[in-house]
Amino acid sequence: MKLFKICLFLFCIFLIVPIAAAQSSKVGFVNPQRIISESRIGQIAQEDLAHLGKEKDRRVREALHDVEVLKKKLESDTLSVAEQQSLEQSLRLSARSYEQIVEMSNTDIQAEERHLIRFIMHRADSLLQAIAQEGGFTMILTDPEVIGYVDNSMDITDRVIRELNSML
Repeated sequence: MKLFKICLFLFCIFLIVPIAAAQSSKVGFVNPQRIISESRIGQIAQEDLAHLGKEKDRRVREALHDVEVLKKKLESDTLSVAEQQSLEQSLRLSARSYEQIVEMSNTDIQAEERHLIRFIMHRADSLLQAIAQEGGFTMILTDPEVIGYVDNSMDITDRVIRELNSML
């Protein structure tokens, strides 16, 4: 009977200790997508990215126009064999150039987008650390894809956005 009481006592202690430890930790959440889309610095970055996208799109359209002009010239029935071969070669080179411009444009836009996101999140990280220490958070989660539910009291995204906006 005495052994049973000791075992029961130890069992209760093992149950209480993890519960007490769990209560001392505080977890927060920040949605990076909202920081990028709702903060002023994020909106400025999106405008810059849109400018870049328009410029790249203009270059792609110019290259496509060159290809279409060459195609129309090839449809002419008055071309000699030498002229037709020369235009076909030019068309192949223009088509290849067009494909490269499209690929490079997409790559450049994606690289710039990643760069801007890193820049914004780097600025937010310093705020996150200060907010976490001030709020007593032991952990701040930033991946909304992994989390099924977050209580609004743990979501500090609005505060991070406000503080980022105040920095500008």
